[in-house]
Amino acid sequence: MDNVTDRPIETSDERSAAPALTKGFAILDLIAQEPGLGFAAIRSRLGLPNSSCHHLISTLCKVGALQLQADRGYVLGLRLFELGTIAATQRNIEQSAMPALKRLAKEVGLTCHLGVMEGTEAVYLMKVEGLREIRVNTWIGKRLSLHSSSLGKVLLAWLPDSEIEDKLRYATWEAKTPSTITDPAQFRDLLKTVRARGWAFDDQEDAPSIRCVAAPVFDLKGRIIAAISAVGTVLDIEPERFPALAEQLRATAAEISANLGYKQAEHP
Repeated sequence: MDNVTDRPIETSDERSAAPALTKGFAILDLIAQEPGLGFAAIRSRLGLPNSSCHHLISTLCKVGALQLQADRGYVLGLRLFELGTIAATQRNIEQSAMPALKRLAKEVGLTCHLGVMEGTEAVYLMKVEGLREIRVNTWIGKRLSLHSSSLGKVLLAWLPDSEIEDKLRYATWEAKTPSTITDPAQFRDLLKTVRARGWAFDDQEDAPSIRCVAAPVFDLKGRIIAAISAVGTVLDIEPERFPALAEQLRATAAEISANLGYKQAEHP
């Protein structure tokens, strides 16, 4: 019989969380503190049943979060290093982007945002108000559909095809307005156009009487990590203004990308 005192005491938060996820992170935390532990030691330290411990470790190895060494001990996988690097970059985005975003908002006279993808939605991390008297109702933390917003289109367009399909699998294709693209095949074709052109627009597709233009921000490895956008009413942004506005956004996005270590010449 297991010694009850050796088992970790679960808090109410842990009991309410997904059990497998909580236990998986417990394994990662343990290996972070004591790299090289083997299966038996992990199972014993955390008081896990043999079968579930084996399943969790196998899954963590499969996704690259753990790595089995030649001596049968486990260390943290390189996938965690990659994610940690991305997380650190994302947290640095605000410091790197704010001066450029403020300057852009002043130049174009529109409300400007920086957003990232979170799960299957886009979310605003930053907002700088424009100079227009009529202001668009947006806020930091606002979530946007990937298929109806210019920000979402940009965040999708530069992903690998397999990741795009993973995201679109959960798309609702809700018609936010009569202009919203709800045909998956048409939307996939649009993403190719967005990537070739280098920017995206939303012409009253996410909200009536609102237009938006967005451009991509890349990290030091040339991966899409965020997008910036300028939004206004149909009176602020006429369709003829899209190309010129897009070039201003692309220049600002390139500046932010450079601040994050991206060198365009190395990523044609």
